[in-house]
Amino acid sequence: MNRRIFAVACTILLISTPLLHAGTNGGFAGAFGRMGVGARAKALGDAFTGYANGPEAIYFNPGALPFLETREFSSAMSVMALDRSMHFLSFATPLHPKTGEIRANAGFGAGWLHAGVGDIDSRGFDGEPLDMMSMSSNLFFFSFANRFHPKVGIGITAKVAYETFGKIGNEGRSINGNGFGLDFGVHVRPIDKLYVGAQVKDIAMKTTWNTTDYWSQGTSKTDKWPLQYRFGAAYQPAPYLLALADIEGSDKEDIRLHIGAESMWQVGDKQSFALRAGLSHEDIAFGFGLYFDFWKVTSKVDVAYVIESIAPNDSQVLAWSVEF
Repeated sequence: MNRRIFAVACTILLISTPLLHAGTNGGFAGAFGRMGVGARAKALGDAFTGYANGPEAIYFNPGALPFLETREFSSAMSVMALDRSMHFLSFATPLHPKTGEIRANAGFGAGWLHAGVGDIDSRGFDGEPLDMMSMSSNLFFFSFANRFHPKVGIGITAKVAYETFGKIGNEGRSINGNGFGLDFGVHVRPIDKLYVGAQVKDIAMKTTWNTTDYWSQGTSKTDKWPLQYRFGAAYQPAPYLLALADIEGSDKEDIRLHIGAESMWQVGDKQSFALRAGLSHEDIAFGFGLYFDFWKVTSKVDVAYVIESIAPNDSQVLAWSVEF
């Protein structure tokens, strides 16, 4: 094992700990996939399993996809402490295939989640500087759901993971890991104004790293992701008021609570404004949203600010969505 490989191994251990511990089950594989997505959901304390409205349903609860009324594309960017960043692109659409006289109510969604850190300093045995490193983690989502009852939707999300530690080894190549897993979700609207959901997340999900192509002592290692489960509910007593709550657990960690509230005002014929606040375990979040019609589409701009209890600095999320 040469000096570069030794330095890389130490660097991976050092940078992974603060990066991964920023989210739920942070000490285990795939933590970037459990940190939440979307500015609206983040401002609501990630209490989105029961409501799961919009393209973010592919992440929080695919069972809600058949209840969509329009197509929507969403993009979000998160800036976090320790030079970390996250990006989330998603698309969702209702589907109404017809077989004979029967018209189905279904939904489809797809998305890409990217998390990374760049310009990571690496050192050799004697402390001499080596090439800068980077870390990139990606999840690709493909979701489908169907309404088996007017008030019940059931969906599944297939996920493909691809992770990279850059510029490792004598030839400056990257070490890559990949994996596959499933999420399963149920969305129920038992009575008017009440939304209930449940999700089992990261079923059989794991990342497999293979270093046999990089040095003679290389090997294959598999990191299993924790199996998660979430239960959530949302109540909307009026069109301008929404209250949400989630309970989250896993086979590796204690129960966590997520709560959030949103209030929305109509500020014009085609504009509305929303204020939000939430609590995600020990992290306090708040934010706002501005919705407006332009030509034949509805644009949504959402902003969230999260006061993190562990990270040295707070995080900000900016999202833009188009509904058409």
